Amino acid sequence: MDNEDPALPETTEGEAWYDAEIAPALANLATRCHERGMSFIAAVEYQPGDRGATYYLTKDAGTAMSMLHICAQTVPNVDSYIINLKRWAKLKSRQEKGGS
Repeated sequence: MDNEDPALPETTEGEAWYDAEIAPALANLATRCHERGMSFIAAVEYQPGDRGATYYLTKDAGTAMSMLHICAQTVPNVDSYIINLKRWAKLKSRQEKGGS
C-alpha cells in the first residue's frame, strides 16, 4: 500500500487489515472490560517485527498488567522497558506514600 507522505513508512496489507478490522474490535472489547473494572491489553504481530497493541488499564491495575503495558509500549528495546518500569515503580511508590 502506498502512503502519500514519503516520510511515513509504508503500510503493509496486514497492517491495513489489522487497523480496519481488528483494532476497532479490540478497542470495543477494551472499553467493555474497562466499564466492568477490568484492565485490558492485547498485542498483535501482523508480520515479524511489526506489532499493534490495544490497552485500557484501570486506575488500580495490578503490577503484572502494568508490566505488560510497559512492555507492549517499549518492545523490543529492553533498556527502555527497564527504564520505564523503574519510573513506574517509583511513581507507584510515591503514590502509595501519599505523594505526587
